[in-house]
Amino acid sequence: MKYSSKVDIVYRAILSGIKKGEYLPGDRIVISRVARENGCSEIPVREALRRLESEKLVELLPNRGAVVSRVSKSFLSQLFAVKAILESGAVRLAADNLTPAQLKRLRGLARDMVAAFEAGNLKQCSALNHKFHITLYRTTGNDVLVDYIDELWNKWPTGHYANAIPDEWYRISMQQHFELLDALEAGDKDKAEEIIRYHKWGALDSMGRRSESARGIAE
Repeated sequence: MKYSSKVDIVYRAILSGIKKGEYLPGDRIVISRVARENGCSEIPVREALRRLESEKLVELLPNRGAVVSRVSKSFLSQLFAVKAILESGAVRLAADNLTPAQLKRLRGLARDMVAAFEAGNLKQCSALNHKFHITLYRTTGNDVLVDYIDELWNKWPTGHYANAIPDEWYRISMQQHFELLDALEAGDKDKAEEIIRYHKWGALDSMGRRSESARGIAE
């Protein structure tokens, strides 16, 4: 196996752990353990961590090593502003492309998210939320747009803050998914865009309001 591909494998493994919430903000990533889990030396692990540092997902700190980054409300505000612009544009494009089969699949994902929430599995609920949105945006056929949106989602990994969001917002968010699909099925682009913008800013406003679990969010 080529050295560069091993770096990619380790990078994806750590990123997956961050996205799933296996590594939480402030957690230390032990290089020797990651190397052992991936059957490699520590060199590709260090390179993968430098890549994650450049993406602001990891901090390399003196005397502590690699630590999963905390984020500020200011950073999240800027991030969600861009997400709202790109994702509202994506739903307008999706309205022209959605097929009945794709709508059926999206409604299934929306129902799966409700089921996960009712079962108390917030991480799965959050992961399904990501899958719902990316699946919707892929119907645009614009891979460049979807890649940019997915990259922004990765800067706010879903598993990080699943438990920092109050139940009330989960319920509102899930209802908005069904309302969004209804608007798209009706071909109402303006309504779909309005829903997605409110959806994005509502998610930001809810961050950290579950006080017992607001870990990793700084003012």
